[in-house]
Amino acid sequence: MKKTFFTLLALLLLAAPSFAETRDIIYASESTVKSLDPHDTSDTYSGAIERAICQGLMGFDKNLNIVPLLAESYTFNEAATQFTFKLRKGIKFHDGADFNAHAVKVNIERMMTGKYKRSSLMKPVESLMVLDDYTVQFNLKEPFGAFVNAIAHPGSLILSPKALETYGDEVSKHPVGTGPFIFDQWVSGNFVTIKKNPDYWRGDVKVDTITFRPIPESGSRLAMLRAGQAHYIYPMPAELLKIAERDANIDIIKQPSIIARYLIMNTQFKPFADIRVRQAVNYALDKEAIIKIAWGGAASEADSIIPPNLQFYKKQAVWPHDLEKAKALMKEAGYENGFEVVFLTPNASNRLRATEMAQQQLKKIGITGSLQSMDVASFYNKLEGYRVDDAKPLPFIAFGGWSASTGDADWGTRPLISTEAFPPAMSNFGFFSDKKVDGFITAGLASANPDIRKKAYADLQDYVWDKAPWGYLFVDTMVAAKSKKLKGIYPMPDGAFSVEEAELVD
Repeated sequence: MKKTFFTLLALLLLAAPSFAETRDIIYASESTVKSLDPHDTSDTYSGAIERAICQGLMGFDKNLNIVPLLAESYTFNEAATQFTFKLRKGIKFHDGADFNAHAVKVNIERMMTGKYKRSSLMKPVESLMVLDDYTVQFNLKEPFGAFVNAIAHPGSLILSPKALETYGDEVSKHPVGTGPFIFDQWVSGNFVTIKKNPDYWRGDVKVDTITFRPIPESGSRLAMLRAGQAHYIYPMPAELLKIAERDANIDIIKQPSIIARYLIMNTQFKPFADIRVRQAVNYALDKEAIIKIAWGGAASEADSIIPPNLQFYKKQAVWPHDLEKAKALMKEAGYENGFEVVFLTPNASNRLRATEMAQQQLKKIGITGSLQSMDVASFYNKLEGYRVDDAKPLPFIAFGGWSASTGDADWGTRPLISTEAFPPAMSNFGFFSDKKVDGFITAGLASANPDIRKKAYADLQDYVWDKAPWGYLFVDTMVAAKSKKLKGIYPMPDGAFSVEEAELVD
């Protein structure tokens, strides 16, 4: 193993350009890029790169507060059914096309076809009216209290209409936006490079290029950072923190996140259709041990279906580790002798280790089976390929994660546990379906009044917690590391990052 690691590192060092005299940044991540079409992207990492290239009408600052971007202002009616955005003037896409109301209309109507992974963000929209060249009005089918959050979501980024006409859906490999960086190159499974936009409308971009490299093995990421062959790594392997903290050339970044981790069970099929089995899984999980060993302590136990930093969070009682209760529930459900499943996980070091630990813990109540690990893109492609009407459904437990990038409870619940979110529409990979849950989610969107929305999501969290649609695990503490020479790069609470102000200093 050691020989393989050093061989890999040596190859990386040889392949990497010398940037001693350049302003080129290397970003090493555990993830691979799935797509660069923001309307058809479901993972945070790809979405974060897209946000360096493209921009939306609204966006988020580094603390996940909503801020205007391509729109300079907006208004809405009291019923939360009509939202009007005034657009900024004088902005051009990287291919020279004008940003204006026509560009917004082309993008939003593309999303409204329902064809893309983020089409759900525009599902409430009945029509988009162009009031003049720089004013657009969204008319909704019904009240949607989280609509501005949906507009700020990276899935609502605006692509050049010229690029959409030229490339069609192949725009996923040729993204063109208005952002600080221009797409340069993507070698699938390897790296993505973006280069500075010399005509950026918000001012000077201070680095020439940023290259995003997937390095799933945790130790290799840190080795690259220490060798000066990467400037920023995420996640920073928490189990190696002491080594990194002793390095005078490295800064450690820690902050709360909104990234939830859980075990997905396909709840429409035996044995996970039985709530007692799902509850047994939750009693059998020793989350403290998984956090300590697999996550290096950089997490806190889940105490609701959404993380504490999401709007309308309500704390629940943590599921205790109680093997006797777990075994009793398995016996009551008729599975005293257990059953077999397939454990699915991305191959990133910490996720693989966490899934292995869950596999070992569930074995104590008779849930056994083989483990399949794969790169992140293949993992989600596999989950997205399952259907609720599969003739021979595969009983599986998959290591899931979700970052609600709108900052709102709606995006922490609706895409994951509503009936409308079954694949391929959204990410309810466990096919959990409950009429009361659907009702609470609808109620949470029926008004823009925070008090009404707060009650709906409180009821939802109270109700779902005992239904145990997932094996609840934990919420990440976000840990990244960077070279002290790198300034102005900000991790976001959703696991994304902002590189607009990035610069290298001596």
